[in-house]
Amino acid sequence: MGTPTTVMGEVRPESDCPDDASLVGLVYRRSFPLPASELWTALTEPRELSRWYGTYTGDPSTGRVRLTMVDEHDSATADVRIVECTPPSRCSVDVDGWLLAVALHTVGRVTTLDFTHSHVPRSEAGEIGPVWQYYLDRLDAALTGGRPPRWSDYLSLVDEYR
Repeated sequence: MGTPTTVMGEVRPESDCPDDASLVGLVYRRSFPLPASELWTALTEPRELSRWYGTYTGDPSTGRVRLTMVDEHDSATADVRIVECTPPSRCSVDVDGWLLAVALHTVGRVTTLDFTHSHVPRSEAGEIGPVWQYYLDRLDAALTGGRPPRWSDYLSLVDEYR
């Protein structure tokens, strides 16, 4: 088993939670030598999304879709509520209570993706953090034609996110 050498996410304390809550945000930043429109397509178009994450059914214009994961690691199905969608720069969704946000920023020929999973119980950050790192590495492989990562390589990262 190997250990991924990709960019780790950050565990940040949440500032908008009750004082007695022990919640954190998992924050990831990745840069791609692509226009924002191409990255947006990989994040939102069913065929492209299925190459690295999952596939959805339903009409996004209704504000709700049903997402099914397409990886041997996870094949769960979840309800997704689209909270905000401003193509091709911002999107936030609620996936069965998970608050996820994506923001794209382009400078020159490079588009930076900022991904945040908000309101994660600190006790669960070690389990959830490596999952998002894995899926963002799958996105990178799908966009570059690289070899998709193996989930088993990410199990060693649990303590890095605690």
